[in-house]
Amino acid sequence: MTRQTQASFPLDDYTPYGYLDVPEHTRRLTPKGVLRSRDVGFGWHFPALATSYGGRRETYRTSVRVGVDGALALADFDEVRSPYHSKDLVRFVAERGPARCEADFVAVGSDVVAAFVDATAERHTTVRVDYTRLVGADHGWGESGLVGRREGDLLVLQGFEDGEAFALAVLPTGSGEGPDTTADVTEFVAGVTADSAESDRWTAGGPQDTVGAPVTVLGEPGQEVTLSAVVSVPANGRHRLLVLLSRGRTADEATTRLAEARASALRVRTTRLRSDDAFWSRAPRLTGDWPAHWRRGLVYDLETLRMMVKPPVGIYHHVWDGMQIQAPRVVLGEAAIDALLLSYADPRLAQELLLGVFADAPLPNVPCSREDGSYNMVSADGTVCGTGPQWGYPWPVVAHLFAAQPDHAWLARIYPPMAAYLDWWLAHRRDADGWLVHACSWESGQDLSPRFGDQPLGGGHPTWSVRPVDLQATFTDAAATMADLAGVLGRDQDVQRWRDLAAEFSDRTARMWTGERYADVDARTGEATAVDDVMLLAPLALGQAGAEQVDALREAVRAADPDTTVWPMFAWTAVDAAEAAGEYDTAARVAGGVVDRAYGFWDARRHEPGRTLPGVACEYWPLSGRCGGEGYGWGAFTTHLLLGTLAGLRPEDEGLRIRPNLPAGLRVPGRAYGVELTVRDIPVRVRLEPRTDGVEVTVNDRLAKLTWGEEARWHWHELTSG
Repeated sequence: MTRQTQASFPLDDYTPYGYLDVPEHTRRLTPKGVLRSRDVGFGWHFPALATSYGGRRETYRTSVRVGVDGALALADFDEVRSPYHSKDLVRFVAERGPARCEADFVAVGSDVVAAFVDATAERHTTVRVDYTRLVGADHGWGESGLVGRREGDLLVLQGFEDGEAFALAVLPTGSGEGPDTTADVTEFVAGVTADSAESDRWTAGGPQDTVGAPVTVLGEPGQEVTLSAVVSVPANGRHRLLVLLSRGRTADEATTRLAEARASALRVRTTRLRSDDAFWSRAPRLTGDWPAHWRRGLVYDLETLRMMVKPPVGIYHHVWDGMQIQAPRVVLGEAAIDALLLSYADPRLAQELLLGVFADAPLPNVPCSREDGSYNMVSADGTVCGTGPQWGYPWPVVAHLFAAQPDHAWLARIYPPMAAYLDWWLAHRRDADGWLVHACSWESGQDLSPRFGDQPLGGGHPTWSVRPVDLQATFTDAAATMADLAGVLGRDQDVQRWRDLAAEFSDRTARMWTGERYADVDARTGEATAVDDVMLLAPLALGQAGAEQVDALREAVRAADPDTTVWPMFAWTAVDAAEAAGEYDTAARVAGGVVDRAYGFWDARRHEPGRTLPGVACEYWPLSGRCGGEGYGWGAFTTHLLLGTLAGLRPEDEGLRIRPNLPAGLRVPGRAYGVELTVRDIPVRVRLEPRTDGVEVTVNDRLAKLTWGEEARWHWHELTSG
């Protein structure tokens, strides 16, 4: 259906699972639900997928699926694959014997799913819709069940007396893939039933009669009811169909939206393809001998990150970072990481994303908030909280974004709210002796961490007495970065103030060294706490540790284990601490282990019970595969571990720094690993070729011979010359 070019979306053999983006979906003002794959198809989960972030129960879930010759579930087919897998278009290719079905699924607005189907069947092609609703989900009056009926060439499934309505159309298409209005749609056989066994029989063999009288199913409040519609297209060789499933608050609204989508679906699909091509014309892609699931894993990561970018709504006047797709909200720590990762593909968009987080914040400390202005993180003593400067490392991210795309106008816009944030922390989070503290463990990002002692009130329990190492160290780094940025902007009056603050908190951080390790301090006793934690390596990771500290921490750094490194911030801190200590083999082992495990989850060929859905980055990476929230931006931190640590690509003021550090299993002479990306609008082609004594690095045809962990730099003019 599309032709692969250098600037196109990277076609591959992707897993047949995933999500379609619903950009307008928010938690409070515009809840639209999420579109999650189901077999060869997609379905709405409203208000979101029933998990911890989406809530424990769904008001409804409604899917549309396509099958051939009785095969509908993925297990029914001999093979199902997805050669195209973006946030806006997922293509399935499903085969069963001689029968074959190819289907492109796209969302047309927020309320219509369209499938462009090209099927060859021996018996029939099937389109099936299942509508499951929780009767009286809001505990209100006026909902009894579901009713289904045929209205001309449409099938309508709707709640009664209340509840969303869905309209289904199965339309033959001409050579242009738009609806063929001259075709005889009455040849399609359709049925509606509340009997699951009957709907399965119809799926296998086709409905026996067209829909006559309305079909109803009743339910008591709190009970789920299901109604299914099955459309069968008798075999006549090859079918080209446009399938549309629309929803509305009423049947009239659903049918109106369907009619509009019928006229626009082809144009929307074309627009989606062009948008994907534009993104991937600059986005990084892997070539050569990388493991196949790594090659595809990077695509899943970046497509997940694209889903985090939400259009302005409510209190957010810029594009904003939804953090995760089920219940979007703004959290500075997660937004900083999402911006870092997105910058590898689209640094300008990443800059706007992070600017919006600061500029649209309802308070200077960027409290965790929703689009309606409500707060999502209020501690047990009533304090409104946002993540601290240590969570997501926002200041190193800002420095990275400016190096990747040195936009002074953007810097001038983001600098004032960043300064206000730091000033707020100085005014509201210093204890009597001047140390920075967290109001609660939520604010630290490490919910319920034992670092903060007993917390009987949960993650919101007040923790004012604990002085965290990483908070002092990151404030040091933030103040030093602000001094640099002030100099760039010509704000000379600010430079010395920031330098003085950096010096003060550098001294405070140094005073938290026990002689063996960095340790948090309990202000009530003045003593170091006994709890150890990877985040206590932050001074080392941020380059603030001296030679004595580096040597003393070396064994702790070497002990880092990829199997127990399952959260983005811990991986970031452990890997950067290893690099700062010169322990490059450790950095490669941890980063490589996390990348391999996560991408194995994202690229799994089967969705196993108890595991999160493949095809999308999830919240974190435990060995169990129970990876938390599905569709979670910072779970794609593997992008940074792959490109920034293992390939070692880092933009700097003068040029591109590369410090290749592949894990031992990939350092095989004779192999070659390529990365193609765009940096500062310059196309860059990197090729890593392991040798017995190191690695040969070629950047835009310029060669350097390095040892693993050794760095080289290419000035920007070198990348554009020749």
